[in-house]
Amino acid sequence: MTNIFQIDKSRGFTRMDNQLMESLATVDLPARDLRVVMAIARQTIGYQLATRRLTADEIGKLTNMRRDVTSKSISHLLERRIIYRVGGSRGEIGISPISEWLFHEEKAPRLTETKSSHSADIVSLRFDASETKSATCHLYIKKPLLTLPSEEINPPQPKQTPAKPDRKTPFGMAQLLADNPHNLPEQQLADWLAQRKARRAAVTATVWATVNAELAKCVEAGITAPDAITEALTSGWQGFKAAWVIKRLSEPVPQPTTPSRHTGFDKRDYTAGLIQREDGSYAF
Repeated sequence: MTNIFQIDKSRGFTRMDNQLMESLATVDLPARDLRVVMAIARQTIGYQLATRRLTADEIGKLTNMRRDVTSKSISHLLERRIIYRVGGSRGEIGISPISEWLFHEEKAPRLTETKSSHSADIVSLRFDASETKSATCHLYIKKPLLTLPSEEINPPQPKQTPAKPDRKTPFGMAQLLADNPHNLPEQQLADWLAQRKARRAAVTATVWATVNAELAKCVEAGITAPDAITEALTSGWQGFKAAWVIKRLSEPVPQPTTPSRHTGFDKRDYTAGLIQREDGSYAF
């Protein structure tokens, strides 16, 4: 018979279930949704696969439609349970069993109201729309949903750390000059602050009061406060004790000795080059 379409097996062909073909012919779908279903069937059933990961961009290239239009069609088909998705929004897509299809889209009933129903004495029965149509859509998922533990659903809230107290005013040169009973020079105070900072030692009112008390002990021992601070700076001390300064300054300073040039006479040979006489003396 010449009126029968012959399949060219050399180019390959997609074997389609008869019931699926009949269902696609009877299902009430927009043209763009039907194109998306046919593209998904070609990429899954045509390769003998139950599901396959297909993005909206890939289906858009197969159907020659924009990505946003393809995404809306996929959502509509999921809502009608004609296709299903394994996993999340990026999961694999497959054709659902025909027994689960919604062949006719159920439209939500609309409440018609007259002008008199908007009276202040009449309460409207219409609910306030708080979500979009796609937000209330329950997407059909072939695999069962995972049950998350309560710790992941309601994660523990982080503990609120108390606010840090305001930082105190730093103790610096202005405070040292204001409390300087021994009239130390400003340069010495600056050098002492720099030495404490280099050793990462804090300078507080308590530390400075302790240093002034130790300086008073040095003055009682006959050592001036500037000399005591100078000794601490040259020694590189982090702390300051009067006993250290008194001990250091009471030690005698060793005097440097210059070596004498008149040495080595006992090692010289004074008979070298001389002739020994019979009486034991030497002569030239």
